[in-house]
Amino acid sequence: MKRATICAAAFAALCMTSCGTGKKAVSITDFSGVWNIVSVKGETVDAEETPYLNFDQKTNRVYGHAGCNRLMGSYHVDSLNAGKVKFGQMMTTKMMCPEMNLERNVLDALNKTEGFVQTGDTIELKDAGNNRVMTLQKRVKPELVLKDLAGRWIVTNIGSVAVGEVERTPELNFDMAEKRVHGNASCNTINGSFSQEEGKPASLRFSQMISTMMACPNMETEGNILKALNQVRSFDCGEEDNTVVLLDENGYPVLTLSRAESQTAE
Repeated sequence: MKRATICAAAFAALCMTSCGTGKKAVSITDFSGVWNIVSVKGETVDAEETPYLNFDQKTNRVYGHAGCNRLMGSYHVDSLNAGKVKFGQMMTTKMMCPEMNLERNVLDALNKTEGFVQTGDTIELKDAGNNRVMTLQKRVKPELVLKDLAGRWIVTNIGSVAVGEVERTPELNFDMAEKRVHGNASCNTINGSFSQEEGKPASLRFSQMISTMMACPNMETEGNILKALNQVRSFDCGEEDNTVVLLDENGYPVLTLSRAESQTAE
């Protein structure tokens, strides 16, 4: 009898431990990377520029394009309850486009999202009633090498914030033969060099950056661009065609570049 009691107690303890462990071991879906928004509220997206979401799991931040404006905010995946996700602090830039319905639907769907279901490279976002409000499809980025940076690029974003109105459009021009970069930081002309770490084809570091000494009405943008250039440690393909992102040591985007019109890589 005593042995049976001990065995029963041990079995109960094992069940409690297993159940507790299972509750804490919910598999977390890998949201990281760029996901195209392919449908919203049951309607297939048909837009000249595909809206997308880019998830940063290190910071639980999300940014992307809502159909007209760039968006940014936060997200939280519930580690104790499988299939639960919430978006918060969603903000957008303030441009007006001829067609704003898609953007309004995207933002409304994100605000209503309570859960998700993943199947392969597709994620369906659900509202509180388990109704599908949005479908996301993982975007596969092409791999870049250093020579793909050759030529002239416009600086469009500093971090997740779009470059606003400035004295001069900031740009970088990469000279592969000389391993030099020149351009402007929105006011002053800048020049410097760039290099890579051996064996790391996606690495990138700027050095010996110098600039002219003019003063412009708004110097904050220039200061932020120069600071970002000092933080760059690698690069990757951007979310949109003909864009690249320059990343810091933690893999966080510090600058987004868009290839200048009529430019082709050397």
